[in-house]
Amino acid sequence: MEVKIEQAAQRLAEAVRFPTISHFSMEEMDLDVFSSFLGFLKTSYPLLHHKLERTLINGYSPVYRWPGKDSSRQPVLFLAHYDVVPALEEGWTHEGPFSGVIADGLVWGRGSIDDKSSVIGWMETFESLLGEGYEPPRDLWLALGFDEEVNGGNGAQKVVPWFAEKGIHFEFVLDEGGAVSDGSMIGIKEPVAVIGLAEKASACFEFIFKGEEGHSSTPPAHTSLGCMAEFIYKVERNPMPARLTETVEQMLQSIAPYMPGIQSRILARPKLFFPLIRPTLLKNKQTAALLRSTVAFTVSHSGSAPNILPKEAVCTANLRVLQGETSADVLAHLQKLTGMDYEVRPIAVEEPSRAASTDTAAYGHLTGAIGRIFPDAVIIPYLMAGGTDSRYYEELADNVYRFQPLRLKEEELALMHGTDERLAIDKLADMLAFYRELLVTLN
Repeated sequence: MEVKIEQAAQRLAEAVRFPTISHFSMEEMDLDVFSSFLGFLKTSYPLLHHKLERTLINGYSPVYRWPGKDSSRQPVLFLAHYDVVPALEEGWTHEGPFSGVIADGLVWGRGSIDDKSSVIGWMETFESLLGEGYEPPRDLWLALGFDEEVNGGNGAQKVVPWFAEKGIHFEFVLDEGGAVSDGSMIGIKEPVAVIGLAEKASACFEFIFKGEEGHSSTPPAHTSLGCMAEFIYKVERNPMPARLTETVEQMLQSIAPYMPGIQSRILARPKLFFPLIRPTLLKNKQTAALLRSTVAFTVSHSGSAPNILPKEAVCTANLRVLQGETSADVLAHLQKLTGMDYEVRPIAVEEPSRAASTDTAAYGHLTGAIGRIFPDAVIIPYLMAGGTDSRYYEELADNVYRFQPLRLKEEELALMHGTDERLAIDKLADMLAFYRELLVTLN
């Protein structure tokens, strides 16, 4: 087994060396690198590519079908993505973001966690089981996205219609999402394995403010830049109201048995005691994000010279929309709150996902595998503030679950999309053990 883990680590390191940076427009992407990465998968996993059916969607999203003993039964779909976000060249411990160095028992580089670890994890598991002659009880599918980091418009959103045209409906879909992390973040001593049941929507809009042109020596009362600043000031100081969704209610109820005394009784009935729970949850930015739709200003630009009044000021905001609300609801809140004149230009508009059920055989199978590989972990359903490709597959499946079988500390979670992203080889071993367990116990 050690040899296989070292081999998997070497392949993950090699995967990291491909700078598969995605953009909203495919014209901005180095597609030769993406093709080379797919070639690397073919070379590294010959059995998988020889024995499984492979279809390439929109040029760069491979979809694999592993025929099972009974193809009349509902199939299962696994998702992963091989694109990554951009990375600064400076500040990395080992040579740069795409060095793919193995040092100190770690694989270093962009994508080592998010999400090439999942790609390599599934590939290694499939290849190994194929070599052992394993035959799944029903069809298994694996779909790889190539632009998940930029809303999947050319990847997942092209794969889904392909499945729909074939009339394929899955019992469940499993994508990246929750992990096994330190329970102290939510106030319990045990580690927690969190399974994403739903996602907040990720929508992006530009807000454009117009102003007078001219010389800065005779300014108006408010320039376009000043209006934009006032808008941002008001929005940041007046967030959306906090609400308790069904998914967060389930999360709190799952935590309750592991809390001491009165806290346990309060969390067991979160709807009743929400006025007491809410202030505590709002103190932490991670838990606060689970209670409301959020608006984060991420980009701005204005003006052309120090002494010229800017005709236009533009800021971009990323909205994370909570279940029970829409992007339009958030925009209406901003307009009512500020009462200002501005133009709204949509960049990417999405709505929240529906919640998966915990009362299914699929969820029981998933939690059973987690319990056997991570026996010390408390399993908790939760709402994801981030987004994955899986949200597009909801109409194709009874339920969609989000769990990446990695044991990650809080500081390691913070490395995703950051400098010095890295994954310990022993944690990659846990991932391979989990994927194998999930497949061989599937009925």
